Amino acid sequence: MDTSLNLVKNIDRKRITLLVGLISLLFLVTAFVVEKPIEVLRGEWKIITSPGILITDFIAISNLGSAFFNAGLTTLMGLGLAWFIKARFNGYLLSAIFTLAGFSFFGKTPFNIVPIFVGVYLYDAFFSHQPMRDLIAPLLFGTTLGPIVSQVAFGFGWGWWGIAFGIVLGVVCGGLMAAIMGHIYTFHQGYNLYNTGTSAGFIGTVVYMMMRGFGIQIESVFYWSTEYTNLLSLYLFFILLMIIIFGIFWGANYSSYKKILKCSGRLASDYVEMTDLGTTLVNMGVIGIIGLGYVYLVGGDVNGPVLAGILTVTGFGALGKHPRNILPVMIGVYFICIPNIWTHTDPGPLLAALFCTTLAPISGRFGFLAGLAAGAIHLPMVMHVGGLHGYMSLYNNGFAGGLAMLLIVGFINGLKPHVLEEDWVRKPIFKKKVN
Repeated sequence: MDTSLNLVKNIDRKRITLLVGLISLLFLVTAFVVEKPIEVLRGEWKIITSPGILITDFIAISNLGSAFFNAGLTTLMGLGLAWFIKARFNGYLLSAIFTLAGFSFFGKTPFNIVPIFVGVYLYDAFFSHQPMRDLIAPLLFGTTLGPIVSQVAFGFGWGWWGIAFGIVLGVVCGGLMAAIMGHIYTFHQGYNLYNTGTSAGFIGTVVYMMMRGFGIQIESVFYWSTEYTNLLSLYLFFILLMIIIFGIFWGANYSSYKKILKCSGRLASDYVEMTDLGTTLVNMGVIGIIGLGYVYLVGGDVNGPVLAGILTVTGFGALGKHPRNILPVMIGVYFICIPNIWTHTDPGPLLAALFCTTLAPISGRFGFLAGLAAGAIHLPMVMHVGGLHGYMSLYNNGFAGGLAMLLIVGFINGLKPHVLEEDWVRKPIFKKKVN
């Protein structure tokens, strides 16, 4: 039994490496196809030396080729780290790698993610003494705080002192991420999939409040490209279709997919562990296409931030999300835009419609109306919490989702705590008469 299980895990390791490596290589090749090599490198330097706070579309501040180069390089770094620490190649890793890949178009760079890695390593070496493979979440997801490194290093004009201080601050933030993530989970009890986003939001808020205590203010930026929507839509659709084809080729089956669809998605629902890699990849591709389809239907732009949103949704198709639990939350965001001051194609609501799926477990656990309400609550919150952390935490939707679940889960827990457990079954309002 153990031998057979180890064989499956080794096969999954090789297949995930092949898939992620192929996508990374595709990004790198694309970079040099659409731009001259010298322009790619010049643009990458602009990306690395930008503060990277919300909203910074790397396509807008540099060029299309440089954005793809940055994404390919950063994704390969994440994959290399996973191999180096002998991580488990499962749904958790898939979600982390795809999120890293997506946000490499939108805030993360090879420069600003490394201090986070170092901080997690030092925390483990001096305090927790866990196997590094168990810290894959703070290592890869923790890079959400990369803009803290870049903002301090390049955003204030402090020269070499700023670069040094930015790196040190990144190391400290990485250690804090590893320390508090487990505690933050207890706030929402797994009903917010972006647990790291909630953790990072609190850390970013403390960091920014300290900065403000010294008179340092950070204003949001807005770099948003619009000229490559059609090209990027087709490109992304090809990648998502490729993921589905790999899944089918690697043994996806309908009975396993039904098992995924019946799952609430509560963190951590690892679909690779629950079913198999092939079926998980099909689910990832399907919900990625749903995300892309939403953007197309509302007439939104496809650019760096939207690529981040769709690739993150795709990644979490291995860790909690599926069509049945994401659609109600997305519809909730759509509906709440109608009477409010935002339009569906505004950057905030457009991204929120993708990232709001962090609340998918509420829909999966309590049904369509609960998901609808969660989406409606999420949008107004996410539109106003970015200023708390100085726009330096990329998973702003994870922070907003965590705050919403802190209230909702706390309220439910105070009234009927057993309702939150997976074995609770809602009683029907009307009972059938038995003749």
